[in-house]
Amino acid sequence: MTASNGVAVQSGARIMIVEDERILALDLAETLDELGYTVVGLASRGEEAIELARQLHPELILMDVRLAGEIDGIMAAETIRDEHDVPVVFLTAHADDDTLQRATSSEASAYLVKPFKPPDLRCVIEIALHKHATDVRLRENERWLEQTLQQRTAALEAANRELEAFNYSVAHDLRAPLRGIDSFSQLLVERYSQRLDSEGLAYLNRVRVAAGRMSQLIDALLALAQVGRSQLQPIDLDFSHLVQSVATEVAAANPDRSVPVVVAPGMRAYGDPRLLRIVVANLLENAWKFTVRRPRPAVEVGPRQNTVLPTYYVRDNGAGFDPAYASRLFGAFQRLHPDREFPGTGIGLAIVQRVITRHGGTVWADSRPDQGATFYFTLPPNK
Repeated sequence: MTASNGVAVQSGARIMIVEDERILALDLAETLDELGYTVVGLASRGEEAIELARQLHPELILMDVRLAGEIDGIMAAETIRDEHDVPVVFLTAHADDDTLQRATSSEASAYLVKPFKPPDLRCVIEIALHKHATDVRLRENERWLEQTLQQRTAALEAANRELEAFNYSVAHDLRAPLRGIDSFSQLLVERYSQRLDSEGLAYLNRVRVAAGRMSQLIDALLALAQVGRSQLQPIDLDFSHLVQSVATEVAAANPDRSVPVVVAPGMRAYGDPRLLRIVVANLLENAWKFTVRRPRPAVEVGPRQNTVLPTYYVRDNGAGFDPAYASRLFGAFQRLHPDREFPGTGIGLAIVQRVITRHGGTVWADSRPDQGATFYFTLPPNK
């Protein structure tokens, strides 16, 4: 359908007009009717507009800025918007800086200067309605996201409480029977070894080894869980000194082998020193283990040059691994070598990844079978 002025008519929103000049208000109402909108009410004063908006709940308000009385259009619009979620389009013949600034600060949907033509009016109304509908959807999405976040936070807190209970159970309830298995197996070996043949003793020793292995796995799982719960306390630290200190500890724990560890001097890092010690310890112990078959084992720790983030590496000349399986390295219980060749829990590198990820960094490895391995990790720059 087309209006008498040639403008296409469309079924539109319910609009309230606030205009203190009666003739202009009636003319505007007629124009809106021709444009296909529904005029639900007319008001000439700010106080009247506020009360009428409470009664009619219009979908849009055309508000004259200059109104007679104590409350002008801008003040009336602010009051209405405090009570109703409705777009307001200001209409005025005044475009001075002060009026524009007040209109802008009142969060008006649009501002139209008199005189205007029907197509201009229609354009401004449709833009204001579209913007308001978009804002409503955004607010609904924000509320949904907030509710979802609250629900997931509550679920995460519940999961953490369950994890705490599980860790307690692992630390206490599972350790007790393991200690019993190991202790009684040892008593059998000590007191009744004369009554057992070699096969029976071998069985008992296998039981003790399995119990020890289970104990190691429990310790590793608890360490992995503890890394995820502990609070980061990053500082600027002498990373070379930290690495050298850990290397000394690893060497003392493995007195049967001598593995030279070359540590680059002058390295600094920004991170939690307690957690970074865990990273370095796991990587050095990993290098120590996989160089066991080398007549001249070698391990090197240093910084990688020309990188965006501070990057460090731990390199060894050990057994290496097939790079096709590199993605499995940092998963818990993922092993690329048989346990009988290189014993371990399969948790160490998972702990390394968790610590580095908590610092906002990444960890990866480069290797070839029988050509050693290099583990890289990034840390945040010093703030």
